[in-house]
Amino acid sequence: MAPQPNKEQVYDEQINPLMAQIIEICRAHKIAFVASFSIATAEDPDLACSSAMLAPEFDPPKRFVEAWNVLHQGRRSLAPPLMLRTENADGSTTLTAIIG
Repeated sequence: MAPQPNKEQVYDEQINPLMAQIIEICRAHKIAFVASFSIATAEDPDLACSSAMLAPEFDPPKRFVEAWNVLHQGRRSLAPPLMLRTENADGSTTLTAIIG
């Protein structure tokens, strides 16, 4: 029996591609959102991956900004994530959030 992938692997392989699509749709239609996933590992029991569209042009509800701040209490930075857009040779696009 093959070992099950850990939560981080599941996120990287299955959720991240879907989040890239969600982020692109939200960006195109100026839809504010907050999403956070607990992907704890043995090495990092607090590991999480979070994304948000909270820039003023997305007109985010105050409670979304508050949720983002709660999610990131005690983190090194409360700065919004850096988003990287990669256009692949096959015409597809990959969006990657880098959270400090």
